[in-house]
Amino acid sequence: MFVLAVTLDFMDDIRLASIFRPENQFKAWTNIISIDETAITLEALFQREQALPGVIIEENNQSRILLSRRVFLAVISRPFGREVFLKRPLRELIVSAKPETLILSEDTPLSVACRAALARCDSNRFEPFIMMSGASAFIIELADLLLAQADALEKTVFEKSLLAETATQTASDLKQALQEQHQLAEELERARTLAEYDATHDSLTGLLNRKGFFAEMRAAMAAKASGRGPDYGLLFLDLDRFKLINDSLGHHRGNELLIQVAERLSALATRCNPSARQDASSQDKCIVGRHSGDEFVLLQSIDEDPDAILKTAQTLLASLTAPYMLGGKPYTVGVSIGLVSALSHYQDHEPALRDADIAMYEAKRHKEQPIVRFESPMHKTVERRVELEAELREAVQRNELVLHYQPIIDTFTGDVFAYEGLLRWQRERDIVPPSEFISVAEETGLINEIGLHVMRSACHWMKSHTQKGGNANSLVSLNISAVQLANTELPAQLEAICLNEAVPTSRFILEVTEQSAMSYPERSLNILEDLKQRGFRLALDDFGTGYSSLSWLHKYPFDLLKVDRSLIAGVGQTANSEKMAAGILHLSKILGLHVIAEGVERLSQKQTLNETGFQLMQGYHFGRPAPSWPIEASQF
Repeated sequence: MFVLAVTLDFMDDIRLASIFRPENQFKAWTNIISIDETAITLEALFQREQALPGVIIEENNQSRILLSRRVFLAVISRPFGREVFLKRPLRELIVSAKPETLILSEDTPLSVACRAALARCDSNRFEPFIMMSGASAFIIELADLLLAQADALEKTVFEKSLLAETATQTASDLKQALQEQHQLAEELERARTLAEYDATHDSLTGLLNRKGFFAEMRAAMAAKASGRGPDYGLLFLDLDRFKLINDSLGHHRGNELLIQVAERLSALATRCNPSARQDASSQDKCIVGRHSGDEFVLLQSIDEDPDAILKTAQTLLASLTAPYMLGGKPYTVGVSIGLVSALSHYQDHEPALRDADIAMYEAKRHKEQPIVRFESPMHKTVERRVELEAELREAVQRNELVLHYQPIIDTFTGDVFAYEGLLRWQRERDIVPPSEFISVAEETGLINEIGLHVMRSACHWMKSHTQKGGNANSLVSLNISAVQLANTELPAQLEAICLNEAVPTSRFILEVTEQSAMSYPERSLNILEDLKQRGFRLALDDFGTGYSSLSWLHKYPFDLLKVDRSLIAGVGQTANSEKMAAGILHLSKILGLHVIAEGVERLSQKQTLNETGFQLMQGYHFGRPAPSWPIEASQF
């Protein structure tokens, strides 16, 4: 591109100061912004002042750089330009853009100014420039400068032909520049549209995020309230044991799982939306979003069918609990679903979400009922659990959590083989059983802190009991929850307590249930082997209530097997119970496991179990859990 600058002697007498005055038709801009401001501030300024050609970037009130609107739009319209620069200081954008600034004095002749402006390279030729007037700086558009030149040229006849040629070329160049600016503006608008989409959608799954879903909820509730739309039911979904998959397989596999869950949710939403079915009513609608982490939410219109939301929940349960392929292997997860029947019962979206969340946690606590409809009395249950959580935290600080010990007897010798430490909450007036607070401790993560407190207490009791003359070879058995078993730091933490208290790890039996050990076998195996290497003895507790698969036992480093009371209850009364007990004992011995019969409450049970070959027993027949045991009671 080439533009001819005509220079006439008479134009040397025309100074820039005489052209760009407030009373003249040509405007001079004075917008100044600090180099440390963010680019998004400048974008807002350009949006407010559409005619503003550029701004003066000032650093330390000294150096000045002219950044034009065109250059700014060009930089942020690059791929990822908005993400990179908008929230960063202008200093970084300047480094990337490398703008060239032309600064002229107000005393500069018009001809010299035109020649200087048009002598710039093609990429900067049509950029505005700075005119200095004393300490003040003004932004001048090239178009205005050229128009001033045109006005001067019009005063002479003998330059008319050359003036026409120059004006035509300039107009063409300006038109092209304006077209380029218009194109950049369109690209900026597309980028803004994309940013608005990103603001309301989850980047991983493509579903609506919290902001987007909440907006849909508010719109749906407003439409229903004004009689313009249907009523909706609400589902709140949470994946069970997602954290274990995420931790054991890695976050990338966890993300794969979330994406597959979102795809199944989207497929269901597509099927129930009007555009997907010829027989669908215009009132049918299904909206899906990702609330956070492994939590998802869904709205379902219910005017045509009040039970539609429950049917959708049942369909989702079947879909989301089907196996997922992660890394070429199938994995399954559970789903807990909370249901709110109708949004029309609420004035705002937040209480509806809260109640659906409450119902979801009820479903999570009652595994046999994965779909729970919210009911008003659940508020009191939640309030009580919140109170219980606060009291439990205080109980940990006040050492109100104590151990009661129940003996495990070697019935062949009458000696105490071990004492099982059973956790109790000793409040001022009563004892809270573990069934009321262990689930709260697991949900809040307090169980890990409580577990370490239990180990310290057991160490203190063991040393005290031995010093008073108790059997120095007796063991203490402690229960490990599923949450603790997921903690990879558990083995080192328990060992450190034993070392600090000078109690050998070999004097402890750590009990885990079948469900805890088998839910994620590989993860459990690693932690159990670590515990075993540190000297702890391991017991599989409540055998017979979970998977009941003896084939698994040889893979795990268990030392003992505790047969659940449900299998022992009929011993001495039915032949089948005795045969089952004998079979478990025989196979356990083949695997090298010691066997403990739990729940022995009658003398006839003890005698029959002895005849069957059982040596180690535990139950009310020998003693109930107590804070301490007298030394003389060590024979049974």
